Amino acid sequence: MHERDTVFRDRLIQVLSGLRGTGRKDAELRKLIGAYVMRMAREAGVRDWADLKERADGSTYDSMLKLFQTQSAAASKSGDAKAVRAFEMLALSLIARRQTQADLVPGVEQLDKFIANCAAAVRRAGIISIPITAKR
Repeated sequence: MHERDTVFRDRLIQVLSGLRGTGRKDAELRKLIGAYVMRMAREAGVRDWADLKERADGSTYDSMLKLFQTQSAAASKSGDAKAVRAFEMLALSLIARRQTQADLVPGVEQLDKFIANCAAAVRRAGIISIPITAKR
């Protein structure tokens, strides 16, 4: 296994462990994730996060990862730990489409379902957009 695959596996396990705890019910985290993926999908002209991930070509994939890295760094600098977590979850979800380890499939599906549920909740609430890197 390559080092990057090991890092991905470790981060995915850590994120999923957080979701099994209080993370799944964290309304602010859910709103951040949902609003961001809704905005990205709308701007890309696709149905949802899953559709965006599926359609992303190599340059789009790279641009999205760079965007998550930049936004996460800005959020970290401003002390916004929830936004950092949100961007990490989105990056892991995006990276997961290129992972082939069968034992990761259930975890990736759980993460993607969580992200889809966040977007659905934001859609139902009628939230248009929220500042991602602003300190809350």
